Amino acid sequence: MLSFINLKGGVGKTTTAVAVAEMLAQEQRKHVLLIDLDPQTNATVTLISEEKWAEMDKDGRTIAQLFEDRLNPQNAPKFDIEKAIARRVSTINDGIARLDLLPSSIRLIDLQDRIPMIALSGNFTANPLEILRSALQPVIDRYDYIIIDCPPSLGTVTKNGLRISTGYVIPTIPDIVSTWGIYQIVDNVARFAADIGRAIPALGIVATKVQANNLHARVIEDLRAQRLGRFGEGGTLPQPPLLTNTIPQTVAVARGADVDADIRTFKGKYGAAYDALHGLTQELMQKCEVKKR
Repeated sequence: MLSFINLKGGVGKTTTAVAVAEMLAQEQRKHVLLIDLDPQTNATVTLISEEKWAEMDKDGRTIAQLFEDRLNPQNAPKFDIEKAIARRVSTINDGIARLDLLPSSIRLIDLQDRIPMIALSGNFTANPLEILRSALQPVIDRYDYIIIDCPPSLGTVTKNGLRISTGYVIPTIPDIVSTWGIYQIVDNVARFAADIGRAIPALGIVATKVQANNLHARVIEDLRAQRLGRFGEGGTLPQPPLLTNTIPQTVAVARGADVDADIRTFKGKYGAAYDALHGLTQELMQKCEVKKR
């Protein structure tokens, strides 16, 4: 179970998470569930149509309903994990047989700040950090991989994702602004892991939207040499490694997010980024296997 996290938007986090999920399901023939925890719903509407998403949201078949049920224990719960999972999703070939989606909702924007106060709302038996984990219990054994697209924050919603994760990945544009919050992510995840008594390792940093300019080349070299600022101060917190495969900037990726486009292959969807995304998927699989041993 892998979480994809960055505190800055526009760094290719969702695109990378979706591509890895798609390639695990289609090319590696794994059963994959992608969980969209980001209220921006970008992963959701790149895998299903906006019309289908609107219908599911109206029927309470999104992650927002799960949290809303816990915030309103006086009402009969509406969320049903079996009904909330959209099956055979993707813009590839009208859907990928082994790829499922637990969609997000923009309603989560209004809910996320209230979730830590669930006990105060009268639901004294609900642990705000265990909501997602509890909901997934009936279906979790069906999947070889669960990919989690986290919101750009380190709040309770992200921690619900981390609570079930065996590791996390940090996609980032190799520039100063985009890499600035990486230390904060690693530090906060380490503290959270200590609190729950279980390791949540950083599998690595993925350089995304890479361009052939001096700034990107310099930052990639700093990431590769593990000398990103603030890491190693006092010898306590090492920088996660830079993963081998870097994702180039390409307009094909933006086109691939269009669910109405007639896209039949990964190369058609991701263009020049395909080889790197394919390599990244294999790299993450290998790292996950090592962690299991």
